[in-house]
Order: sequence, then structure tokens, then C-alpha cells
Amino acid sequence: MKKFRIILLVFNIIAALGLIATTLAGAIAPSSSILPSILAYGFLPMLLLNVVLALVWLFMGRWEFLVSAGTILIRFSYIGLFFQIGGTSEVPSREEHPHLISLLSYNLHNFGGNGFESTPKDTNALLFLNLVREEQPDLLCLQEYVAVKGLNVTDSLTVMGYNHFYGSRGNENKPSGTVVFSKLPITYVKRIDQQKVLVELMKDDRRFRLCCVHMDSYAFSLDEREDIDQLRHGKLDSSSRHTLSKGKETVLKHEEEWLNHLCPLVRDCSIPLIFAGDMNDIPSSWLYSQITDYLDDTYRDEGSGFGSTYNGSFPRFRIDMVFRSKEFTTLSYRRIHTDISDHYPVLVSLELDSE
Repeated sequence: MKKFRIILLVFNIIAALGLIATTLAGAIAPSSSILPSILAYGFLPMLLLNVVLALVWLFMGRWEFLVSAGTILIRFSYIGLFFQIGGTSEVPSREEHPHLISLLSYNLHNFGGNGFESTPKDTNALLFLNLVREEQPDLLCLQEYVAVKGLNVTDSLTVMGYNHFYGSRGNENKPSGTVVFSKLPITYVKRIDQQKVLVELMKDDRRFRLCCVHMDSYAFSLDEREDIDQLRHGKLDSSSRHTLSKGKETVLKHEEEWLNHLCPLVRDCSIPLIFAGDMNDIPSSWLYSQITDYLDDTYRDEGSGFGSTYNGSFPRFRIDMVFRSKEFTTLSYRRIHTDISDHYPVLVSLELDSE
């Protein structure tokens, strides 16, 4: 029995150190070391493992439960990145909040569905239009938006009041890719690159900005997703090494995108700012840590439950996010369950504080 306890304690110490290792990505740039960024994806499994180990020691009536319990306590704040209790999901009335601004951020996956069922693009596009018609957000921050054959989604949105829009242009000079649709007047636009746009808007004679982004995607193929599943079961071969290398390149690309293009816009913005879109990275990542040095996460403000927004076959994380500057107050946050895309849309209500 003593030998078993020693072996279990050694394993417990390794698990506790593993949990700490999964929380280091925010402090270490991927270009300095890519390992913390990879380990960050293991936070929830390592957290669960430490909870189980603490319970095992408690069941045995041993003090060693403090190894995992203490480690969990030290890194307790990270749990809130993935799970929230409470929060408000209902959009408040505009009568009570006259300065309310509602925003829907959504990666539409080119209206291709969630990847599990084959649904025609025009059907998904109609479902999207119905969703917008029902929720009536002031702003649409869309990624992987595309023209659908036989259905003019842009004209339909215009009829619904989204008379102002800006983004990349696709076939026949129609909006495509990352696009902002707005019921509020757009007074200034800037295309950062093909997947990122910045617009300045007016609300009650007050200016604010919306940066709508689609960070570089991992774009894993079906075979590569199978490699990831193998990695989760501890199997590493030449194919899975290639997949890891591809993931490394994407994380490094995120660092480049942030430092060269996005950080200056966020850091130097002198008016209220909303930063939203598909981050293609998780809340315990270096990228998230950089953004939250300047902006607040609306999910942390008013989210509830597990916040995963990816709806595809890859392990599901919260990668679609909406951040706000201090001039905004988050009134509600809701993740909407729908199979229009391999992402879930996020609907956020913000109030622009009076000057």
C-alpha cells in the first residue's frame, strides 16, 4: 500500500505540474517557445485529472489531496475563461437602455453547415436571414461570408435595415469574407487585410469603432483531424508531427498578425472600441492574453456555462469572441445554438457609457 501511495504521489506531482504548464501560454510569446501554446489546449483535461486525484486522496483520508487542490486553487482564475456561472442572456429593452448597441459575431463557414449534415447553402443562408430577422442586432460582424447562388443575402440584409456595410469584395464585386453590416451610419473604414476590417460608426452623435477579424485558420483537413485524435490518445507518428507543425505555423502567424496589424489599432484607439470575430485561438492562449491587456472579454462579463463556440468535429473550444473597451458596459451575452455553420454565433448587448 505504501508503494502504491508513493507511485500515486509521484504521478500526482507530475499532473499538478502539467496543470500549471497549461497556463503559461499567456506569458510566453509563441516565437520564444511554442510549447506553452500547445500545452494550453490541455488545461481542461489536466484540470479534470487533478480534481479526480484530489478526490482519490480525500477518499483515502490522506493529506496528499493538497497537491492537486492547492494547484487548482493557484490557477483557479483560469476556470472562468472556459466556464461561467450566472450572467445575463436576454437582450434588455432599449427603453431602459437608450444607448444600447447589439452585435452578432458569426463565422458563417460560407453557409456550408456544421460538416456533419449536408444542407444546401441557400437553405443555410435563409436560416441565417431568419436568425437576423428574429434577433435584430444593430451590427453584424461576419466571417467567411459569401454570395449564395440564387439568393442575394446582401440585398435581403439591406431590406432589413442594414444599409451600411463594408468588407472584402468577392465575385461580381459583392461583399465576401470578413464583412460588417450595420444599421448605424459608418463614417470611416479601413481594410487591415483580406480577413480583418475596421469601421467607425455613430451612435447618438458619438463615435465608436468596430474591428471585425478572422485570425489565420488552422484549416485542418479530415486526415489531420484524425491525427489530432491520435495525439489525444498518446500516438505520435510522422503524420501527426506534420499536423503539429501546421498548428505551430498558425500560432506563430497569430503572433505576427497581432503585433504587426492589430495591436497598434487597439493600443492607440482614442475612442470606444469593440473587437470581435473568430480568433482561432483559445482563452488561455498568448493572443487572448495580449488582447485582454487592453480590452475586456464580454463572456467574462455576462456569459454563462461552457462557452465553446466551435461546432465542428475538432475539439470544441471558445474561439469566437467579443471584446470591449472600458467605455462600454456589457448588458447581455448569448451563444446561439444553430447548425448553419461549424461555429455558433455570439450575440452581445453593450451600452455605450455617457461621456
